[in-house]
Amino acid sequence: MTAETLTTGARSKTLNQPLPAPPGEPAGALQSTHRAVDRLCDMLEAVADSLPAHVDRRLCHRLADELAPSLKAAQEFEELQIFPPLRTAAMGRASVLAVLERLEYEHFEDLCFAEEASEVLRRLANGGQVNTEALGYMLRGLFSALRRHMMFEQEFVRHGAHG
Repeated sequence: MTAETLTTGARSKTLNQPLPAPPGEPAGALQSTHRAVDRLCDMLEAVADSLPAHVDRRLCHRLADELAPSLKAAQEFEELQIFPPLRTAAMGRASVLAVLERLEYEHFEDLCFAEEASEVLRRLANGGQVNTEALGYMLRGLFSALRRHMMFEQEFVRHGAHG
């Protein structure tokens, strides 16, 4: 399974376990993981754009099921496969270690936010009462934070971790 594997056939699969480390540079492995997270962001954005009148309840249900487990698996992959070599290469440089700690904390925050969004998406998918304006704001906040995090991570892995 690669970081890009989110769906196969008619039934969705989540990334529910740490992914094997692909050969090559951390930047390449990170790009693969980020493509999977970016697909989640695209789905979140599609739901936000559909509110309030054109909600795809199947997409909401799929996101409710996949969002947190897929995000957690991508984050675990980064923390177990990408960050350790960067820590080693940092040779104790406090600035690099502080950034890695910050990225791990952002993972925690983003996962908490994703779990909360999943609960509201599930309620919407099941026809429950949802404040669609608040949900749109929540989804936009989540996918914006995830995309900003990924951009910073990519830049850090490409340049900042070595300088």
